[in-house]
Amino acid sequence: MIMSSFAHPRKKILTPMSLVTIKSSHYESDLSVLKAKLESEGIPCFLKNQFTTQVMNHLAPLAVELQVSELDVEKAVEIMNDFDAK
Repeated sequence: MIMSSFAHPRKKILTPMSLVTIKSSHYESDLSVLKAKLESEGIPCFLKNQFTTQVMNHLAPLAVELQVSELDVEKAVEIMNDFDAK
């Protein structure tokens, strides 16, 4: 969960925002191009376990996860499906 700030006339309000994994891989490079594509479309995304897998790559079940806000899941999946189809 990350905190997101929303404009308020008098102060910033921080609210929790849930992240959803839309794709995972054992190799960060598999997700880097898709991450760049989503960001170019205005969808902020994050790589969970990005550095852990670099240091502990001998752990087979550990994967890098591409995550987006739950508010962006539908658009991100649509872009991802179009991207994978090409």
